[in-house]
Amino acid sequence: MGRQKSQQTSRNTSSSEHTRRPTGALFIVGTPIGCPEDLTLRARTLLARVSIVVAETPLAARTLLDCHGIGATVTGYGQGDEEKIAILLDRLAAGHEIALVSDSGMPVIYDPGRRLISAARAAGHQVTVIPGPSALTAAAALSGESADRLLFLGRLPQSAQRLDRLFRELRREVGITVMFAPSSALPRILERMRRILPDRKLTLAVDMTKPDERVHQGDAAALLQQVRSFSKDSEVTLVLSGARKGWK
Repeated sequence: MGRQKSQQTSRNTSSSEHTRRPTGALFIVGTPIGCPEDLTLRARTLLARVSIVVAETPLAARTLLDCHGIGATVTGYGQGDEEKIAILLDRLAAGHEIALVSDSGMPVIYDPGRRLISAARAAGHQVTVIPGPSALTAAAALSGESADRLLFLGRLPQSAQRLDRLFRELRREVGITVMFAPSSALPRILERMRRILPDRKLTLAVDMTKPDERVHQGDAAALLQQVRSFSKDSEVTLVLSGARKGWK
């Protein structure tokens, strides 16, 4: 009787194992913000192992992977790409490991990767992070300002009216504010800052970690002329100092 029950339990367990679907894992991987050699050893090992690398811009990811001799399959994704997310969830359900990368730095920071991350977690798949470089923290460090309190503004308003409203709100912000901005928009941004935040110190971190990396500091008026000579493809991160203690 006991032997019969044991055999029945064994059959049930075997049947359960056959019907249980494997589940993959999604890895959020930080990539260099400029110099390809800044890819961490852990990230390089992981990217060489996964089945699929999901990239905001496949060409950028392919270039980085080629620099490290990694032949992983690369596919793209975009904002609101629900069909692609469904396909990737199917791959995870089949047991594949997938790496999510941004064009540079950490996914989700100025990047649409959050939708895939949320969908994978909601579906019950393992989601883990492989930390790496970030223009946000790199620029904060280069500025020499205290980053004990930090406000990040990834996408600045396009209209002058909304930009003015934002900068007026920052008059009382005591922490530093980090912003990403296209090189072509810098004159417009600095002109508004010159009018609304004339006494605040600015740091412009340009092409960080690249051979021509440079840092410009001063108030908006002083930097306004300099930025007009920036290359259109320059990658610029702005750090605005906080309001002085007691400032009203």
